Amino acid sequence: MNIFSYFSKLFGGESTAQDANLPLKINFNSTITFEINPILSAMTYGAMIDVLLDNLKVLSVKSISSIKIEGMDNKKIYRFYFNKEGDRKRLFLQVLCDSNNVDNIDEILFCSSVTEPPQGEEDILFFLGDNGSGLGEPSYNFSREDLYTFLSRAEVDKRLAANNDEDGVEYSRVEPEQDFMPAFSGEETVIFDANGVTGESRRIMNLMPHSRGLQDTLFEELIVAFWVTTSHNGNEITIEDQLPLAEYIFAIKLERTNIKVI
Repeated sequence: MNIFSYFSKLFGGESTAQDANLPLKINFNSTITFEINPILSAMTYGAMIDVLLDNLKVLSVKSISSIKIEGMDNKKIYRFYFNKEGDRKRLFLQVLCDSNNVDNIDEILFCSSVTEPPQGEEDILFFLGDNGSGLGEPSYNFSREDLYTFLSRAEVDKRLAANNDEDGVEYSRVEPEQDFMPAFSGEETVIFDANGVTGESRRIMNLMPHSRGLQDTLFEELIVAFWVTTSHNGNEITIEDQLPLAEYIFAIKLERTNIKVI
């Protein structure tokens, strides 16, 4: 398969640069600065997002992805990753916009995530949401011990105390009155350079958004995803070699005015 033509079709640019015509006019040459206050406020009130505030002064894009969600043909998700390929912890900006108009933006999320392989068949079935249980249930909970795998013990204890959470945190799915809601699925295509010469494809088997209130109108989002990498640099990965990964994405909603792109 011709890598360039493959990514060209997905990102839809006329020029050889596959990072053109993207939301907020971000590309591989962009330097991004974030207003600290919204993120600091969320962390102060107990959000579990993992970021060093000093790092928000200057962030460079390392990879860019486009996500198509099944059943949402008129919308597209773009992600601008600030970490190197293969990092267990990832920091990125996620933008939901119209498929045919990247300037018509519905939502901007600043995200930190942790990926880890499932621990056995029981975990796999949970993340697949089989038999009407698992991912897709009305809420998703993390105990204090669970959170210690994401942040330092001192940081977890401080953030739980800020929101008077003794045992852990609970995030609610949309329409929590329903006992079970099938999760979303789709495809993520990632490029590691401006011309799309290197990159990979990921099959998102399940993806479910949740949220919890922090203070007044302040919310933290949680997206739980379950995915596999199906190709790398144009080379297909056999099913036997596809490693499923669970990803926990902690996110804060931002406005355009909170972001400066240079």
